[in-house]
Amino acid sequence: MKKVLMVSVLGLFLFSCGKSACDCLADTEKLAQEAIDAKGDVDKTKEVGEKSLANLEACKDYTEADYKACAEKDND
Repeated sequence: MKKVLMVSVLGLFLFSCGKSACDCLADTEKLAQEAIDAKGDVDKTKEVGEKSLANLEACKDYTEADYKACAEKDND
């Protein structure tokens, strides 16, 4: 289950969403933190995994370059 969750979360960096790339990046970071906080809680881990898959689907049009641009924008 952890592998599925991590693949989903990491996949969000490679795909895009109906929101901006920066929104997708923020959601990905939030879900990654939720996954860490859910350690040992099977129901919470499953919920975060489902959210991650939904976010992955919503964020499938952006590229890794789009996410890098967001990160660079935040550093300015």
